[in-house]
Formats: sequence, C-alpha cells, structure tokens
Amino acid sequence: MADGSSDAGPVGIPVGIPAGLSPADRTIAALAALVGASLEVPAGLDTARVVEGLNTVDRAGPAEMTFVGNGKYARLLESSTALAAVVSSDVELSPAAAARAILRVKNADHAMIAILECFAERELLPPLGVDRTARVDPTARIGQGVRIGSFVTIERGAVIGAGATLFDGVRIYAGASVGDGSVLHSNVVIRERCSVGKRVILASGVAIGTDGFGYRPSPDGRGIAKIPHIGSVEIEDDVEIGANTCVDRGKFGATRIGAGSKIDNLCQIGHNCEIGRCVVISGLTGIAGSTKVGDGAQIGGGCGIADHLNIGRGVRLAARSGVMSDIPDGETWGGFPAQDIRLALREVALVRKLPEWHRQLKHLLDPPKAR
Repeated sequence: MADGSSDAGPVGIPVGIPAGLSPADRTIAALAALVGASLEVPAGLDTARVVEGLNTVDRAGPAEMTFVGNGKYARLLESSTALAAVVSSDVELSPAAAARAILRVKNADHAMIAILECFAERELLPPLGVDRTARVDPTARIGQGVRIGSFVTIERGAVIGAGATLFDGVRIYAGASVGDGSVLHSNVVIRERCSVGKRVILASGVAIGTDGFGYRPSPDGRGIAKIPHIGSVEIEDDVEIGANTCVDRGKFGATRIGAGSKIDNLCQIGHNCEIGRCVVISGLTGIAGSTKVGDGAQIGGGCGIADHLNIGRGVRLAARSGVMSDIPDGETWGGFPAQDIRLALREVALVRKLPEWHRQLKHLLDPPKAR
C-alpha cells in the first residue's frame, strides 16, 4: 500500500473501546470468529480472555492484540507481550513468537480492517437537523436526515443530499452539491458549481474548486495576468480526501476525481486533471494541470507530476518521484526525473559507489610525492 503501513498493522497508540461494545464481543474467540481465523492457542490460555485494545507489535501489552503481515514483524513478535496476534497464513513463526493466541488468516491487513472497525471510537456527529447558527439560503435544497453543524454556510441553489453530515464551519458555495451520505469535516469549502458524490469523506480544511494556477505575462509586460477559471470539480462516489488537500476547478470543463479514489493530506490536484477510479495518492503529492491518471494507479508520497501527462492504468510511483513524461499502463517508476524503477535503482547504486571510485581514481592520477 502507498501509505506503507500495511505490513505491521495499526500504527500508534492503542485503540479505545467504544461504549456499547460488550466484553463478549472482544474475546479472542469472538474476534477469531469475526475474521474467520483458525486459532492456534498455547496450553493454558483461555480463548474467553477479553482483548482490551489494539497496538503495534513492539508496543502491545499483555491484554492487547497486534497484527503481523510479514516476517519482519514476526521476529518482533518474539519479544512482544501481546496477548494475541493476527498473522497472515504465509508467515512462519518461531516457538517464542507463537507463545500467545495466534489468529491465522489469509491476509492480516483485511482482518485488521474488520477488527479495527469493531474497536474504533464512534464518531461524535452533529445532531440531526440544522444547527440554529447555520446560515442556509432559502433556495438551497436540504435532504432528509442531514446533520448540519454550527456556523455552516449553504448558499443559494446548493443541494445537500439525504443523510449528509456537515461539521462546524463548512461552507457550500452557490450551485454546489453534496451527495447522499457524504461527510464533510470542519472548515471544508466547496466552491460554486462543484459537485461531491455519494458517501464521500472530506477531511478538515479540504478546498474543492479553487481557481487553477493559471497566469500569463500581462500585455504591457509589467506584471502577471490571471487566467479566469470558469469550470468546476466533479468528485464521484466513495472518494476520500485528506486534510488540507486542494482540488482546483477546471479552466474549461471539470476537474474529475474517479469513484473510490483515496487522496491523502496536503495534496494538490491541478485544474482539469482527470483522476481515475480507485487511485491512491499519498501525501504531499502535486499533480499539475490537465494530467490524466489511470484507474488503479498508486502514487507514493511527495511525488511531483508535470502538466498534460498521461499516467497509465495500474501505474505505481515510488515516493518523491518527479514525473516529466507519460507512463504506460502497469509500469513502476521512481527517481527524479522518474524512469523505470529498475533503472532508477541501478543509478542509485552507482551513485553510492562514486566516493570509492573517486578515491581510487585520485590515487592513480595524483603524482607520487617526492621523497
């Protein structure tokens, strides 16, 4: 996965137990049944023991569960105090690592998702209805079952779908729309005529529909002339966009984000870009205007992608790649400027040898010292 966290399981502090989740739902046996795991239990360990939390392999305590997706973390499990571990079926464990309840599953990542959903704190949503401090234009259309928080602004002609949630401070400009069941966290801004699909999640500070970065030298040669952007943004269903990411409106037509795509924090999507379906874009990535990214592409953190390029279906980009040319379907690229990852890694290996080569060459070329 592009975020780099898939092998070890959840990263960070233990997950709290939400109110209403009974101890019977949190036993080793119950969690094994939840994910269809086969249980490997050392003698004397009761599978009715309650799991109190989830944590990383190195930090899990004696009442917590952890996750192991590859051999690296299997070694860490040997010294872990975890009560139980969810382990992918292809990972071999030493006797020391197996000295706890082992939940064997085909894929520890997929099992982790299901278990995390059980342990996740239930999000505190705004109350049903429209908060009295919200400003809603009379011409706006508000669906059934919405939750609209304090100081939200919804301008003329905007549409908010059924079951949508708008946290405090969200602003919906004139003619914009938000689909059924979407969640917009605090201070999200949807600019005029932009559309957000169903079940979309926008994190705090996301800006949809800002003007694109388009300028030309002014006719008198004394300044810079701004190019108007009269297009829009179309975000399809089931998209998630991280905090403080910006998606610019098109100069003409729309900037599009395909269904199911996931965009991390602090990303920039330029005007008239077309991001395909189920694309994953990691944080600090910038994609310049009018570039197309094919379905299923995976873009690592901190990538810079030039304008008017075609990034093919299923392409994978290593972190910090600088892309300056089209990439065919299915290829893996990296480096700056980006190229096929095999060539990029070869160049890195050669660069690391340069100091030694320099030392040897200097020794050959330097004149012998006078005695």
